[in-house]
Amino acid sequence: MRKETDRIKTGPLRMLVLVTGFVAVLVYGTISVAAADFFWFLRGFGEQPARIVVYHDGGKRTELRPGDAGFAELSDALQSCLSAGAERPSGIGFSNASLLDAYTRYLTVEAFFERPVKLHAWFDTGEPTQMLFPLTGRHSELSIVLLGQNGKYLASPPALETLAPLREAVLSLGYHE
Repeated sequence: MRKETDRIKTGPLRMLVLVTGFVAVLVYGTISVAAADFFWFLRGFGEQPARIVVYHDGGKRTELRPGDAGFAELSDALQSCLSAGAERPSGIGFSNASLLDAYTRYLTVEAFFERPVKLHAWFDTGEPTQMLFPLTGRHSELSIVLLGQNGKYLASPPALETLAPLREAVLSLGYHE
């Protein structure tokens, strides 16, 4: 025969703590799996591009590498924009015509990385090796960054919190639409 003291006591406070803990682990796990990133909640981006291309002045293309004048400013501005974080997936896509316009008609910055990088967000951003930042023209008001690999960009690019540091850096270096 069992005594009353042998039973496990489950008071309301203990039950509340257990249920809250279970729900927190479930939510965190679900977001982590969906984002393919266990550190989705982190902010910050410290990767430096291997090269940066600025498309400006109606079709001109200027490629910058580490050590070139203006590269450090653009790299720092890119890191600042990406470190501020991704707000949400934009839900839009860029057609081939939109990409061509970004390269030939508008002010656009493209960054290339030597290895895949991770942009932390609550949704899956993949592991891009290139990023395209439209600063003027179609969808530029959304502060999006197109993420890609092997010359192809994915649909529904993330909307960043801000592209202001990159816009300021590009204009201070004398690039225009």
